[in-house]
Amino acid sequence: MYPVHFEADYQSEQNRATTFFRIILAIPWFIVAYVYEIVALFTVFFAWVAIVITGRYPEGLYKLNAGFVRYYVRTFSWIYLQTDEWPPFGISDDPNYPIRVNIGAREEQQSRLTVFFRLILAIPMLILTYAVSYVHMFLAVIAWMTIVFRGYLPEGVNNAMTFCNSFYARLYGYLALLTDVYPPVGEEKSKGGGPVAAPAVP
Repeated sequence: MYPVHFEADYQSEQNRATTFFRIILAIPWFIVAYVYEIVALFTVFFAWVAIVITGRYPEGLYKLNAGFVRYYVRTFSWIYLQTDEWPPFGISDDPNYPIRVNIGAREEQQSRLTVFFRLILAIPMLILTYAVSYVHMFLAVIAWMTIVFRGYLPEGVNNAMTFCNSFYARLYGYLALLTDVYPPVGEEKSKGGGPVAAPAVP
């Protein structure tokens, strides 16, 4: 299993009203995300310097940056309608929340070379992000219309969303230097389900 693992509980019935106004309701979370993003620019840079010099990720920075990745993936999974349960504003793990980003323990040693060239190494995945983002947006539109007019989230759409959010979680974890393992595409599992190899919309 990849060190950064996304997990989502499937919730068929969802609230039509909060789904209809999701973008407006999400404004406080956007503001917090913006603040976290500013802080993360510095904390990831400090971690990059520390790893390049010492080969070790400082424990405090690791927990902080892991929390930022968790917040972003968890919050935007809610904004993109995979769940209608309000996400926490904090960055700590919440095993009771239906969207979970599980991040492995800090590695004792990391490759200075791959960390130094991390942005260059991530270019193929960043290019692929454009395609995934369009698929994710398309899924959100389908989810919004189905929930608002019929009151439920199709399971096929949920599985495809799990694929997209898993991709984001692994990529963000790799960019935040949480692991040196190159992020795979696919190979993720929904809770209680089989592998999600590619998005499949019914």
